[in-house]
Parts: sequence; structure tokens; C-alpha cells
Amino acid sequence: METVSAAAITERFGRLFDTLDSDGDGAIDWGDYQRLVDRCAQGYSLEAEDRTAQALRASYQMLWVELLRHSGLSGSRLPDREAFVRAMRAVAEDGSRFNATEGLADAVFDLLDEDGDGSISEAEYLRYAEVLGAAADTAQARFKALDTDGDGSIGREEFIQSAREFLFGDDTESAGGFVFGMV
Repeated sequence: METVSAAAITERFGRLFDTLDSDGDGAIDWGDYQRLVDRCAQGYSLEAEDRTAQALRASYQMLWVELLRHSGLSGSRLPDREAFVRAMRAVAEDGSRFNATEGLADAVFDLLDEDGDGSISEAEYLRYAEVLGAAADTAQARFKALDTDGDGSIGREEFIQSAREFLFGDDTESAGGFVFGMV
């Protein structure tokens, strides 16, 4: 992948901020992520003790803790778009502990792979898009973009690669934004 401009990353992560700020208060806190986790669990009819729901929640919590750690701020919220973008970029680039963003991609993949066959069918992907509130035509186009080998399904590596491309690629409209809950 080519080096991505700071403006492209700011645009991409800024749009993610807008999606995540579900209460519209202009800041991101754990409640914003919890609402996303709840939406996914409800959309998939998962109980809180379901292992897939627990893995999804734990992955978002790890990402959240890393965002706070990298923000350089005290407190339990990212007060504005700029702080979120800065922290998200730092987390995406940090390989010192574990890759929270790829861990999240793995957990979301497991959520979508309802039949456990190791791939995401178009129907499984469209269901996730519906849970997120995305239009069906947008979701179908994104599915086709993610199915890089053209076999009619998205494998785990294709899905994780889409997250990498969202974070580091030059396409600010990357289909991999779905991994992070971006419509």
C-alpha cells in the first residue's frame, strides 16, 4: 500500500467519529461503543453471555482502552473529533502490544460468519449491513469489493485485509470501514 496523506486519514477517521458519536454529544466515550455492541448483539439476537457477543464486546473494549492510552488525555472520553482521529491513528500504527484493530476485525468476522464455515456469504454480509443501518445497494457494492478473489464469499484474510486498507489505504471510501461500524 502507498503512503496515505494525513488529510485522507483525517477524513476517514473523522467520518468514523461521526458514525460512532451515536448520542451526538461531539465526543466519544465507552457508551458510544457500547451502543454499537448492543446494536450488533440485538441485530443478531445474541444474549450477553453468548461467546460471540462477549468476544465482540471484549474486542471493542480493548480498542477503547488503547484509544484512551494513546490519546494522551486524562479522563474517560475523547472530547472531540481531533482527539479521536489522533488516538485512532496512533492505535492503528502501534504494534508494541497487540493489534487491537485486527483483533476487532477477527471478532466482527466471527459475528458475521453465522454458520461457522470460515467465510462470510453475501447474505451474512447484508445482514450485518442491515444491523448497521446501511443501504442494501451500498452493502452489495462493498461485498463485491471485499470479495477480492471473486469466489462469492469473504474469507477471514480478505476481511482483515479490508480493515487494514481502511486504516492505511489510499481509498477514503474503503469498504473496510464496515469492520469498525461505519456505514
